[in-house]
Amino acid sequence: MKKALPGFILFLAVLFFLPDATMAFDAGGGAMIHKTFTLPAAKKGDPFSAYYPFELTGPGEINVLLRVEKLDPKPIVHNLEPIRVVIVDSRAFKKMDPSTWQKFCREVNKYNPVEWIAGDVLRDFVKSVAHFLGKKEKPPVYFHGQIDCGGEGSSESIKHAVDSHELKKTEGRYVVIVRNVEGFKATGGIMIGYPGKDWDFDPAVARFAKVHPDLVVEEAAVNMAGLLEVKLANRGRGVLHQGYWHLPADKAVTLSVQIQGRKQEVPLQVFDPRRALERSGGSVTYAFESLAGAKEGGFIVTIDASGVAFEENENNNAFSPQAAGLKPAGFQPGRTVSAAERKPDLAVTEIRLATGKVIEVIVQNRGRAGVDPALWGAAGSPYLYLKMNGNSWTTIPLNILDPARNLSRPGGSAAYSTGFVLGQGAVIEAFIDAANVLEESDEENNTLQVRLHP
Repeated sequence: MKKALPGFILFLAVLFFLPDATMAFDAGGGAMIHKTFTLPAAKKGDPFSAYYPFELTGPGEINVLLRVEKLDPKPIVHNLEPIRVVIVDSRAFKKMDPSTWQKFCREVNKYNPVEWIAGDVLRDFVKSVAHFLGKKEKPPVYFHGQIDCGGEGSSESIKHAVDSHELKKTEGRYVVIVRNVEGFKATGGIMIGYPGKDWDFDPAVARFAKVHPDLVVEEAAVNMAGLLEVKLANRGRGVLHQGYWHLPADKAVTLSVQIQGRKQEVPLQVFDPRRALERSGGSVTYAFESLAGAKEGGFIVTIDASGVAFEENENNNAFSPQAAGLKPAGFQPGRTVSAAERKPDLAVTEIRLATGKVIEVIVQNRGRAGVDPALWGAAGSPYLYLKMNGNSWTTIPLNILDPARNLSRPGGSAAYSTGFVLGQGAVIEAFIDAANVLEESDEENNTLQVRLHP
C-alpha cells in the first residue's frame, strides 16, 4: 500500500519536482542522494534493477522520493505503475562482508549502478529481488517496505524510521532498490534523504526543472584595500540546489578571475559558505585576498565557467570593466574582510523533535573560517551544553557532537541526537562553546532557547 506524502518528503518535492519554488530543502545536518536514472525496459520475467547503497551515521528517517518524467513508449494505460521501490538493509546480501560493502558503496556511486553491477563480480551479491519480499505474513528482517510507482509525470514516496536498536543490527547499511518490471524505458529522478554525511548529487537532475537559477557577476572593482571585490547574485526564478555545495572541489561551481596574467579560482563553498545564492534573488560579496595590488580594469571575472549549474541564461556569467556597458554605475566596493572576521562562528540554529519525539540540536559554522580539526578530541575543546526547564542536563564534547568534522569548514553543520524521548512539554536551552574556547567572529549567537511539545 502506498504511503502518504510526509512533510519531510514534501520539502524534497518542492525542491526537485516543483522547481518554481523559492525555498530549497535543507538536509538539516543529514545527507542526500539526488540522481537521475534511466531504466531500460524489462524483459519478460526479468526486471531491470538499480541499486543505491548508503550508510546511516545515527538514528532517523530514510526518505525516498521517485518521479518518472518519461515512459517510452508512452503507455496506453493511464495509471500504469511499472516501478517498484524497495528498502532493505545489507543483511539481504548475505555474503557481503564490511570491506565488500565499502567497495559496493564506493563503486556503485561512481558508475551507472545498473551497468556496473551487471558486469562486475559484485553481481554475485545481487540475487533475485523476489526473495526480498518474503512471505506476506512475515517479511524478512532486512525488508523495510516497498511501493509501486512510476506513473509518467507523477511522484511517489516511501519512508522508513530507523531507531537505535535497529541501527545496531544493520550497522547503518541500507540499500534502496529501484526495479522496472514492465516493457517501458523509464527516465526520471530519485532522492534519498538520510541521517548521514556522504552526499551524492548529480547536477543533471536540474534538466527536469521548469525554472532555473541564473548566476550573475553583477559588479566588480578594486576596494580601498587594493583587493578585487566581486558582487554575485542569483537573478533566476529557480533555486540553486543545496547539493552544489557538497560537490568536490574539482566538480564544483567556481568563481574565477583573470588579471595581469594571473588566474585564481575558488569553489562555491568558499565564496558563498552561507548559501546566499541558493535562493532566487540572493546575493553575496567576495574579495580575492590573494590579489592585492590589483588595478582597476584589465580583469575578467567569471562565475561557473565550466557550466556545472543549469541556468536560465548561460551568457551572462562573465564580467569585465573593459566591456562597454557591463559595469553598473555607482558601485562602491566595501572594505576588505578583516582578520577578526576570518574566524569560525558557531551558532545553535535549531532545537527540534526528530523521529520518535527525540530531541535533536543543530549547530552550524556561519563563519568565514573552519574550526581547527586539532580540537576534535583535544582536552578543553569546545562543547555543547544543554539545559532542560532551567536545569543543567548534559554536555557534549566536539568529537561527539560532530564526529564527521563538518564544523571544520565554513558553512558546515552538525545534527546531534540526544536520544531523549520527550514525553511532555519542556523548555530546552542549548549553548555551543559554553566555555568560550573559540575565538569567533560573532559571540552573540551561541545560544538558543525553545519550548518543545511532543
